[in-house]
Amino acid sequence: MQSIVERVNETVQFAKLVGGENVYLAKVDSTHALRLQSDVGSRLPAHATGIGKALLARLEDAEVRRRFPAAARLSVYTPNTIPTMADLLEELAAIRRRGFAIDNEEYTEGVFCLAVPVLESNGAAGHALSVSVPTLRLSSSGLARMLAAIAEGSIRISAGTGHDVSGSPLEPLTDPREAASRIAALIASRRYRLSAPDRSRK
Repeated sequence: MQSIVERVNETVQFAKLVGGENVYLAKVDSTHALRLQSDVGSRLPAHATGIGKALLARLEDAEVRRRFPAAARLSVYTPNTIPTMADLLEELAAIRRRGFAIDNEEYTEGVFCLAVPVLESNGAAGHALSVSVPTLRLSSSGLARMLAAIAEGSIRISAGTGHDVSGSPLEPLTDPREAASRIAALIASRRYRLSAPDRSRK
């Protein structure tokens, strides 16, 4: 996690899924004065965070529904929070296709997160990594660097615990060109209404 922060200088968090919440186990802060404020040990609703959705996306839809028994409406925290189970399942399907999750100001306005699962040898994900950036610093090139860094970090963590990481589905995301391509596709989809202007060309 420290090496990721050294590469991108944004806050990195590590969490696990407990029921319908993600529990933060570790955090390394960026050096910016303006950065995510959060605490190790805190719990947040998984449907409203990137790290939570990265973990939910590794589950079957039936299991996701089981973890949110009052599934008709989900708790809403900002105008961008996913409000219904149907919307959540649609978003989880999109995460499975693209290989990473985002939090587009869904729990805290002004904060954008990228997240990837930390995969075990059987393909399950007990944990996940995220990087959080204030929307004031958002750029497509910056997001691509962050995505490549956390994908590489996830693979390194899995390898360090003895899991076989050969053929990891996260491997393509460690390529800066592939990471840039997937971020560009995310932005081009216009689905997520990124609130800050793209500063990558300045």
